[in-house]
Amino acid sequence: MAEFLRIESSYSSKDACRLVWKGTDEDEEHVVFMSKDEIDRLYDILSKNTTGQVELEDEFSAILVNSDITQFRLQDSKIFEVPTQVIKKHLEEIRK
Repeated sequence: MAEFLRIESSYSSKDACRLVWKGTDEDEEHVVFMSKDEIDRLYDILSKNTTGQVELEDEFSAILVNSDITQFRLQDSKIFEVPTQVIKKHLEEIRK
């Protein structure tokens, strides 16, 4: 399973972000791009400490939030996970 590393600003938009996971190889990274609307919807779920789902722009991928784990289920059948409290903390930082 890929290890969550960080959230960083997007190169294309100051309001978007990139979520980065470490790949199996040392130099490999997996990146999920999130738009401002997706970030806001995810943050809304996390700030209410509830469960929920955010559909991503491609209409095939989704983010599933529960109390312990947040899963990023991507169109190409990859699933990336991050502890819910970790993603919440990172989103709070990036929204400042």
